[in-house]
Amino acid sequence: ILLQLPFWALFEQAGSSLNLFTDRAVDRTLFGFEIPASWFQSLNAGFIFILAPLFAWLWIALAKRNMEPNTVVKFGLGILQVGLGFIVLVQGINMTGTEGLTPMIWVVLIYLLHTTGELCLSPVGLSMVTKLSVPRVVGMMMGAWFLASGFGNYVAGVIAASTGAETVGGEIVDLAAAKANYASVYWNVGLVAVG
Repeated sequence: ILLQLPFWALFEQAGSSLNLFTDRAVDRTLFGFEIPASWFQSLNAGFIFILAPLFAWLWIALAKRNMEPNTVVKFGLGILQVGLGFIVLVQGINMTGTEGLTPMIWVVLIYLLHTTGELCLSPVGLSMVTKLSVPRVVGMMMGAWFLASGFGNYVAGVIAASTGAETVGGEIVDLAAAKANYASVYWNVGLVAVG
């Protein structure tokens, strides 16, 4: 249950630091239209809708061949992918130099990696809790699952606070310094997750 804590701490950057980064440091213009930063959060739901049937098929197909990874490996894959998402984003940040806005494709890629990680961890973990728990304590164990998720959200807030940038009227004062700070924090949390 505790293995999910680092996953949610990083995954939940989507609603905080990643959304602010997208709003302030990403070129969101597509065919002359500026996409609102909040719209990028719908990528997770869209990717789940598209990819969940593929993951369900994959686990069943692998199980039939006696090759399905165990729950711990799936959890590891989830945490690995959330870490790789941040490492990929940092590469995009670094490719644009100190003053350039990061292309939105890098934000799409982080959401894709985070969603595939979520599909390895969340449904698998919920299933694991109900299968491995003694019937009398299934409710309590589900509560423990969500309590660990809540602690992950608390850590997410701590991480998000470390990405803060000086703004005036919602605009970043020093884009180069803000990008360097985002890149530093995201690189470090990505490396920890991958490690």
